[in-house]
Amino acid sequence: MITLHFFYNMEKPICEKFQLIPVKFRKNLCQRVRDLKARQQRKKKKKERGKYRSYSLNLKICALKWIEEGRDERTIAEELDIPLKNIRRWKKQGPFRKKGCGRKSIDLEMEQKLAAWCHETIRNTNKRVSRAMIQTQALKMIKQGVDFKASKGWTDKFVRKYKLIRNKRISKS
Repeated sequence: MITLHFFYNMEKPICEKFQLIPVKFRKNLCQRVRDLKARQQRKKKKKERGKYRSYSLNLKICALKWIEEGRDERTIAEELDIPLKNIRRWKKQGPFRKKGCGRKSIDLEMEQKLAAWCHETIRNTNKRVSRAMIQTQALKMIKQGVDFKASKGWTDKFVRKYKLIRNKRISKS
């Protein structure tokens, strides 16, 4: 039996290269090689993994309502441009995130103290707290021996988590 892997890498078409092969085998072999090439091209065209996307709670609930109304999961997935797997998972587990998901904070106590410090500073001075001030204060408050960098990403998430809006001032109460 002749293996196709040997013939596949030839530059010339296989029918021209091997004229000595009997005609009935030659046609069969050429067809097999064409089929193999077509299969390999289809594999190359396979859709590559895109970026992870997050979907709002309203969108998830809307999709689940449509399923309850009797609409097909596939059509909903195509209309909303959401993978079918996500819709089936929402149907099975619900639209809400699981509790305990996501990265845990390194030092929750320090974050709470830092948030309190930010609110006090804003109330006492009636000025905004800059991100640089938050970063330096966080580095002062962190325990010794903990590998912590008050990066821009950490600061952004901290401000969002504790609702420290940069553009608004918190009035004195």
